[in-house]
Amino acid sequence: MCNSLNITMERRTIGKAIRIKGVGLHRGREVEVGLRPSRDGIVFTREGVAIPATLEHVVDTRLNTMLGKDGVTISTVEHLMSALAGLGITDCAVTVAGDELPAMDGSSLPFLEQLIAADIEALGEVSPIVITEPMRVSAGEAWIEASPGAFAIEYSIDFPDAAIGRQSLTYSGGDYAGLIAPARTFGRLQDVEMMRSMGLALGGGLHNAVVVDGAAVLNPEGLRFSDEYIRHKVLDCLGDLWLLGRPLKASIRAHRANHGLHVALARRIHEQARRGDADV
Repeated sequence: MCNSLNITMERRTIGKAIRIKGVGLHRGREVEVGLRPSRDGIVFTREGVAIPATLEHVVDTRLNTMLGKDGVTISTVEHLMSALAGLGITDCAVTVAGDELPAMDGSSLPFLEQLIAADIEALGEVSPIVITEPMRVSAGEAWIEASPGAFAIEYSIDFPDAAIGRQSLTYSGGDYAGLIAPARTFGRLQDVEMMRSMGLALGGGLHNAVVVDGAAVLNPEGLRFSDEYIRHKVLDCLGDLWLLGRPLKASIRAHRANHGLHVALARRIHEQARRGDADV
């Protein structure tokens, strides 16, 4: 079994059904998620509505990545999607009893551990999307781009908060479980308070997020990595790009990007591949 991102490829699913319980980040309600083997891609189901984890079903990217179909939505899918990407799982049926996935500890590690315990089964070969021409999307000072090359994500952030500051990381697909999966989502105290006033982040706290206030990290246990923030940005990016449905052979560079830009780039890649401009 491999716990790193796979570029040469086989379709994969889990070997047996599993159940995961936890509290949703924004609504603060307990959510139960069932995962079972499949051969039909990654498909989320809520209230009997099947929502494929594809770009055409992304309906919102503010604060998280939300999928939807026929008025039914499922929020915060990116951490589970990242864990699936980390194991190269291309096919999995996911049933969600709620409108968002559980936050767990704010990272993808709890999902990853459950998936590993379910074993991984190969389903056959799949060709990666190979980028042959550069592409870029931006919004103000934030941007993300893809260029031809071996798979890698080079990411940088720049926050005014001294506890975060400037950080950069290049991840080339090795040891997802050790390098990326444990990195927790993070937020600024002032933003958390604002979100709660809007009825969001009701399930959030120091147990499932890193919270900073200026130069201070408010979590008593501190950070899991000195650069945990940028590692989590890579985690999110991997999850959002996995909405392409198969591995990507490209050099990804991003600066101050977010879910919206991740998904916008994935859509550009998908369009290029569909037109035949990418070697698929």
